[in-house]
Amino acid sequence: MGKDVKAKSKKKYDTFSITMELEKPLLYDLEDDKNNKSNKTNNNKNDGDNGIKTTIMKKVMIGLSAILVMAIIVFVIWANITYKPQMLAEEALVSDKNVEVSVNKFISFSPIGKTPTKGFIFYPGAKIEPEAYAPLCKAIAEKGYQVVIVPMPLNLATLSINKGDKVIDKYQSIDTWIVGGHSLGGTMAAKFAKNNNNVDGVVLLASYPMGDELKDLGKDVLSIWGSKDGVLNFENLINAKANLPDDTTYVEIEGANHSQFADYGEQKGDNEAIVSQEKQLDITTSSILKFLKNIK
Repeated sequence: MGKDVKAKSKKKYDTFSITMELEKPLLYDLEDDKNNKSNKTNNNKNDGDNGIKTTIMKKVMIGLSAILVMAIIVFVIWANITYKPQMLAEEALVSDKNVEVSVNKFISFSPIGKTPTKGFIFYPGAKIEPEAYAPLCKAIAEKGYQVVIVPMPLNLATLSINKGDKVIDKYQSIDTWIVGGHSLGGTMAAKFAKNNNNVDGVVLLASYPMGDELKDLGKDVLSIWGSKDGVLNFENLINAKANLPDDTTYVEIEGANHSQFADYGEQKGDNEAIVSQEKQLDITTSSILKFLKNIK
């Protein structure tokens, strides 16, 4: 009987052990399923968070792109609201017995019957159409100088500072070059002169350099402005003298304003001049001619 009990006990134990062994894979499978579900939940949560972040970033990028496009559109519209040439300028754009006028990539004024050795490159002011400077430039060309007005993209000289290089390349017969400009055009002309060894002089009309780029270049500088200028920042003009060569020539035209250096009407913010446009242009022309003559 004792042997039978032991046999039965052993059999029961073996059956239980076998059952446990058989159930182990099932337990592991249940645990794996539990872990997989937990991982899937976490992954889904992470995917959801990442998806939300990606969506937000896309919306931010779309918003920034829209703002940038709007800013560009507004800028282009603003830049295209320009000051246009008036009657005096239109008349000066016609060739006559003294000067041949060519309007192409540049607006060129070539003296007839003379072979110029000096050239004057002119940078227009901001938002002012280049033809408006024809009266001044034609009057200079009549005295034997090659004069070229450089049209700028969107009428802003800041967008093509080195465009004067193309003028110098075109007129190989010119030995001496002087660059000048009005307002913003003068500021950019100064930058151009700094980086160009072919330029021997700079003319600033109601303008000044942004830094000391002309201070120690060894180039002649002429600065002209009007006492009634309502656009020019006179504090900056005065402070800029410290950044100009010691032998700079200064000419203040009493009663002159900002707009009458060209023929485009009255510029916004300018004061009314108490001298005629003809007198302001005459003084400006004679001052520039004297300056050009003295440059060797």
